[in-house]
This record gives sequence, C-alpha cells and structure tokens, in this order.
Amino acid sequence: MSENRSRPWLPLLFVALLGVADGVYLTLVHLDYEVGRAGLASACHQFSSTGCSVTAGRYGDFAGVPVATLGLGGALATAVLVALAWRRASRWEDPLRAGVVVLAALAVIASLTMAVFSTLEGAWCPFCVAWYGINAAQAWLAWRCRDPHLGVRDLVDDALGLPSLVAAVVFGVSVTGTMLWYGARKVALEAERDAAIIPALVAELRASPPQRVAVPDAPRKGPADAEIVIVEFGDFECPHCRKLYEAVEATLASSPRRIAIEFAHFPLDSSCNPRVDRRHPHACGAAIAGECARRQGKFWELASELFAHQDSLEREALREYAGGVGLDVDAFDRCMVDPEAAARVTADAELGLALGITGTPTFFINGYKWTGAMPAAVLTGVIEGLLAPANP
Repeated sequence: MSENRSRPWLPLLFVALLGVADGVYLTLVHLDYEVGRAGLASACHQFSSTGCSVTAGRYGDFAGVPVATLGLGGALATAVLVALAWRRASRWEDPLRAGVVVLAALAVIASLTMAVFSTLEGAWCPFCVAWYGINAAQAWLAWRCRDPHLGVRDLVDDALGLPSLVAAVVFGVSVTGTMLWYGARKVALEAERDAAIIPALVAELRASPPQRVAVPDAPRKGPADAEIVIVEFGDFECPHCRKLYEAVEATLASSPRRIAIEFAHFPLDSSCNPRVDRRHPHACGAAIAGECARRQGKFWELASELFAHQDSLEREALREYAGGVGLDVDAFDRCMVDPEAAARVTADAELGLALGITGTPTFFINGYKWTGAMPAAVLTGVIEGLLAPANP
C-alpha cells in the first residue's frame, strides 16, 4: 500500500497535461500556417529562426491529419489513463498502470521519429522540442508508476485489454472532434483572411519601397509584358519553398493577370552559399542541377521534379530526374562538375545577400519583398491588392 501511494501520480498527470497543451498549441500553429496568417505561429519565431515550420512542412501531416493533432490525441489518452489509474492506486496490480507505461513508450518512439524528420527538414520547432522533453519526462514518471513485479512482456499483455480500449476511444474522439473544429475554424479564418489579412499584407508590403531585382539570365516563365513579376530566391530542399512554388503554379494557372515568375538560387548550404549556416546537405547539388537544366532550356521541368522529391536529392537521384525530364544526361554530368555552374549558384546567393535575404523562400512581387510561403489564395489576393491603386 505504501508503495502504491508513493508513486508520482500528480507529477505524471501534470506532465501529461503539458503534452495536451503543447498539442493544442501546435495544432493551432499548423492551422495558422495553412491559412497563411501569423497568429500564434509568431511565438515560435521568438525562440527559433525557422519558427515552427516543421509543423506545417512535408512531415507535418499524416493522412491529412496534422501530426500535432495526433500528438494531442495521444497525450489526452495518456492523461485519462493516468487519472483513472491514480484513482485505483490502492490496487496491488492494475492493467491501467501498464497502459500508461506502454502509451508513454509509444510517445517516446513518436518523438524520436519526429526528431529524425526535423533533422531531414533542417529545422527545429521549439515547441516540438519541448514535446520531446515532455514525453521523455512522462516515460520516466510512468515507469516509476508501473507494477514493478511485472516484466516488459507482462506490461504489454496487460495494456492490450481495458487500457487499449480506453486509449483508443479517447484518441478517436479527440482527433475526430479536433478535426471537425479544425475544418470549421479554417473556413472562418479564410473568410477573415480575405477580408482583413490580405489587405494588411498588402499594406505591409507597400510600407517599404520596392527594390530593383535583376537576376542575370534567370529562368523565367510567363509573358514578356507581364504586369506582375515574381522573383523567388529559393532552395530546392526547403519545404516552404516547395509550398511557395506550388502556390505560384496554382496562381499562374488560375489568375487572369499577366504574371511571370523568375527563380534565383539561395541554397541554405555553406558549400556554395558561404555566408549561411549549413542546414540542407543536398541544397547546393540540387541548385547546380537546376542551373544545368537551365542551360538545356528545361529548368522548370527539373524544378518540379526536385521540389517533388525533396527527400531524395543525392547525386544519382539528380541524374535520374534529369533523364526523366529529357535532359541530355552526358551534358548534365559534365555540367554538374563545371566550376562555372557552381559559381552561377553562388552569384545568385551573393545577390540575395545583397538584397538582405537571410532565409527561404524570399520573393519579390514587382520589387516588394516578402519572406515565407503564401497559400495560393493569399498570393492571388496580394497580387490584386498591389495592382489596385494605393489610395483609391
């Protein structure tokens, strides 16, 4: 009995609820990123230059559900099991305690998996890192609350009964309820965005005078007499550059405006962009591949492949993509080791630094500078706002 009472139930419940709170916050951040507004996501930038971009990056969703929402459901299921097990703390043996241990172990595995994805992204979300710490503390406390006479296999066997049922119900209800709220809230925020956020973005862009941006021999898509020219400084390994690329493609396809897009390289890799910290190990190789495709008149075809395969930008993969879009592979191979191709990438990066660029994507809409991706609906609204008279 004294052993049961000495278990750290209160600290464990507190830590589990911290996990719930972190999951709620990151779900809201994911929504902000998806809708295209600063909102709560701005707090992330107080602790990290990359903010919480991992939350909305290529690994931020699973089957259409934000990973943060799944984490929220898991944390809530753990908290419920902890509360129920604490209530039954006087029992000599209780399967709910085994369920708490197993859920805590699964949370640690999830943390390690997301840490790997963060490494692949080259960015660390501060509140995700906090979640890793919460899950580690939760696992330690859960282990102290276990029935010590049970082995690991017995713990797993006990957890497969009532604890699994309780956890599954709580998890399912939590995720379903959150996603129903998420969908309704997204619709409301998109309406708010169109009415208030887009005009605010236009005003913010116009607050600074447009810059003259001339990238020598930049790959360009769109009419020569474009009324809007978007110049993107991007990195093929950057997930938000891919989001911007997709938004621009959607805008080009749907807007009645005459819009042109130009691309300049700004790889976040010190091997070809010496004045940045090395973050994306394959970014320079991918940028050089883009330059080699430009020489053969197929930059945009290869760019689509590079953005679509950000997980695999090794040298042999680049060669495969080049062949797939119809490049002369022998000429591509020679270009990839041509110092002038690498120098061209570095020249783009130096131009970006001269324009005050420190991160990607940074783009200029008729010279007005913006850093970060924009959803297609926001980009279209901003373009319309910039084309409208400044003081109607």
